[in-house]
Amino acid sequence: MNKHTPEITADERADLLDQAKQMAKAWAAIGRECDTENRFPTETVEPYKQSAIAVMAVPKKYGGLGADIHTAALVARELARGDPPIALAYNMHQAMVGIFRNTAGIDDDVRASIMTAVGRDRKILCGPFSEARAGLSGLADTVAVPDGDGWRITGKKNWSTLVLGSDLIALNATITDPDGSVPDDFRERARREAVFIIPTDSSNLTVEHTWDTMGMRATGSHTLVLDGTPATRQMYGGNFRQGLVGEAEWAAMGFSGVYLGLADKAYEQAREILRAKHLGATLGAQDTDIKQVGYVQYALGRMRTQIEIAERVLDATGQIAVEGRYEQWPVAERKPRWDTVKVVTTETAMSVTDEAFRLVGGSSYRRGHVLERLYRDARAGYLHSFTTNQLYDYVGRYELGLIG
Repeated sequence: MNKHTPEITADERADLLDQAKQMAKAWAAIGRECDTENRFPTETVEPYKQSAIAVMAVPKKYGGLGADIHTAALVARELARGDPPIALAYNMHQAMVGIFRNTAGIDDDVRASIMTAVGRDRKILCGPFSEARAGLSGLADTVAVPDGDGWRITGKKNWSTLVLGSDLIALNATITDPDGSVPDDFRERARREAVFIIPTDSSNLTVEHTWDTMGMRATGSHTLVLDGTPATRQMYGGNFRQGLVGEAEWAAMGFSGVYLGLADKAYEQAREILRAKHLGATLGAQDTDIKQVGYVQYALGRMRTQIEIAERVLDATGQIAVEGRYEQWPVAERKPRWDTVKVVTTETAMSVTDEAFRLVGGSSYRRGHVLERLYRDARAGYLHSFTTNQLYDYVGRYELGLIG
């Protein structure tokens, strides 16, 4: 038994994946519209809340299904086959549920409160932890100033994915001295960086609609603004760097499911177009059937093989989690080892959408074409931590004895 040992049964898992396929169809029907209008589809929130998917990772004693991290990633893959940006938005909820379910960095009563809120009350979580200065890497510029028995939180959080569909917001803030000053020493500052879980309808909390991006537009990842937002002791979730960051595999596996589903969709769309496409009379033949062209066959086969490799990495990583083999990894290696699956799947999504563009040709370059949207959406894969460059750099430094 380990923290990733599943409670979910085989029948419950099969039913969960069936629900994901049905939900994906509804999302596929509105995906283009959400991209064009640059809007988060709030009409999806209530159906999602009432589905088993919303509570799948919550332990059964709190009203969930106790799904493991691999199952959650497979559900994310199915949802992304419908619409990757909407799937990425709700992946934030699943990542936060998984993180809070497992982290040793919070008290059990706080954990029980969060799990009950999701499992029985059907609350949705989001988790904006990025600062404008340095994203997730930088220590929090957002501050929590002591106020009586609690704090007042002030700051801005970028990339607040799912904030328009959430009931609870988990965020990190640096606890200041009573006068509001932040420690000069970065080590002390890190020790003061804490997690807070606050209601979305808290006072002095607003959302700036800043999300206008190349892709993943339906995620609604706007900027959260806090201006003295109150936080009580019951909203305190422990240290951030030693707590939530230690459960980063939930983000890595969730992202991987979404981007693998994106690659699936791009491949399937390209394949169907190529099966039907004829060039008509050319200098080489009376009628040129594009599927008879050698390089098209080769490239399509390469795309399919890339997806197969990424799928096996996802499945193997899920099995490592369920079997608890990650416990053999040195602590300093754990995040890059988990994030290997994220790098493989995001790079696969970018490669597959690029090849699909090349094969289908000019029609895919038109605004609103399904491959044009997927091409743009896939490029967000560069930005999730660890990025590919960050992972390679970290592993290289570790192997040279510079960290660890």
